[in-house]
Formats: sequence, structure tokens, C-alpha cells
Amino acid sequence: MEKITQALRVLGDETRLRIVNLISQVPLNVSELTSILGLAQSGVSRHLSHLKQLGLLYERKEGVWSYYKLTDPENLDTELQLLWNYLQEQLSALEDPFRDQVRLKEILRQREDRTSGLNERLLEPGQSWLTWSRALGFFLPNLDVADLGCGDGTITMEIARFARSVVGVEHNQKVLDMAKERAARMNLQHVTFKTDRIEELSLPNMSTDFVLFSQSLHHLPRPELGLQEASRILRPGGRMIIMELAPHQEEWVREKLGHMWMGFETDTLTQMMNDAGLQSIQIEANPPRWGESFRVILASGIKKTTGHKRL
Repeated sequence: MEKITQALRVLGDETRLRIVNLISQVPLNVSELTSILGLAQSGVSRHLSHLKQLGLLYERKEGVWSYYKLTDPENLDTELQLLWNYLQEQLSALEDPFRDQVRLKEILRQREDRTSGLNERLLEPGQSWLTWSRALGFFLPNLDVADLGCGDGTITMEIARFARSVVGVEHNQKVLDMAKERAARMNLQHVTFKTDRIEELSLPNMSTDFVLFSQSLHHLPRPELGLQEASRILRPGGRMIIMELAPHQEEWVREKLGHMWMGFETDTLTQMMNDAGLQSIQIEANPPRWGESFRVILASGIKKTTGHKRL
């Protein structure tokens, strides 16, 4: 009876039920679960720890990854076997309000990409796309960079490897504190942070050479104002790079991830960049791939030499 009581406490959580349902289909690692659930890695690890303590999951090491699998029902206590059998029947009949199954398919497709075709030939010891991205930094001049909507600083830290200075801008103080801690651990003296709204930056006019939006425009009520502010802080001839989502139908991102916009049409993004005083605008939308819910748009523009005033 005590074992069942404990199991009910642990499983009486929506996120843990989602995890159990996903892992019952295929072993997954923490990174994959984080992508599917849309939660912080620390939170996912905590849920996994509770499920492991209960005995429902165990870890299996494969290369550098630890994959979580469901414990064979035959190895569970009799009480837990009965509960687990009932739970499986209920989970299999549930709808998928969070679109977990769609993102699970995408994760499995990414696995296939890593182990077949071109990627397989590139997976030599010590070789990775991250390594190549850092190598490309050697070709870039020293720049003053602004990472607008920097989140926890993952991209900010990469930029810091080649930039003269980097300022990360984030309105969410809790997330920004994570970025500050990361920069402190890496002893990056040339990285600073601002708790600003992108539409109202406290940075001076013409203070940066390079501005980056990495999937942050769709969080802004008025993204055109964010682009205009970014142009204001750019020096004449400075470059803006935007990584955004193309239009999609995944409504769950509004509540779970705080998206204000369901992606952008390339024509709309081009017009906003032009209105912000950019020229030589280039936009490329990745073609759709089977099973993917999201497509990425890459956009680039150069600030006109006539300058741009704060609105």
C-alpha cells in the first residue's frame, strides 16, 4: 500500500505523465525531452529523478548520452505492476493537447539525420557543427555585438569567442541571471547584460557593429519597433542577422512559450527591415521537411549610411 501511495504522489503530475508516455514509446535523453516538453533542462532532470527513485525508469549509457528507458514491468513490484498496466491503458487513449507526438517525430527524424547520409560522413572524432561555427569566427573582424533577446546566453557565449564586446539584452530577469552566471563561470570580462525591453533599448545610438535576433522577434507585441531600435544602435554599415520562424499552426507555443506571433511571412519581414533603415536585405526560408512543425527563416540586412533616429 505504501508503494502505491508513493507512486500516486509521483505520477500525480502532468509533466511526469507526459515523460512516462514519451519514454514508453522510445528511449530518450534529457536534451531530447527538454526539446519536446518545452521546459528547462533542470526541471526535466528533476522529474526524471523522481521517476527513477520510484523505479519506473532507468538510465542506459550510449556513447556520450544517457538514455532513459522504462523498467520492464516484470521487474516492478506487484503493486506497481498493477498500477502501471492501468496507467498504460489510460495514456494510450489520451489526446495530445501539447503536441508531444509531433515533436517526438521531429526528434526521431533528427536522430536519423545524425546517423545517415552526409552527417554520418562528417562524424569524425572531434568534428562537429559547433566546432565549425567557432572556426568560422576566425574569419570575422573584432566586432561590438548586441544579442537581442539573449535568453540564458547560449548564443551570447558563442559570439563572445570572436567579438570585441557583447551585450546580451533580455527582459526576463530570471533567465538573464542564468546568462550572467554562465558568463561569470567562463570569466568573460567583455560580456555585459541589460534588462531591457527590446522595443526600448538603453544602448546608445550607433554603438554596435552587429545585431542578432535569434527567435526573439515573435515574443514582441510590436516586432517592427524592435527592429527599429536595433537599427538605431547599429553603426552605419553595420549588419543585422535574424533567425525566425516561418508561419505555422502550433498554437500551443502561445501559452507554453509566450509567443506573440505565429511566425512571419518573408515579405512582412522584408518590409519591416526596410522600414527600419536596412538595405541589401537577404532572406532565405528553409524548405519544409517531412514531419517538421516549424521552418526557420534566416534574414540579413545592412544599415544605411544615412543613420537612423530613435522613434
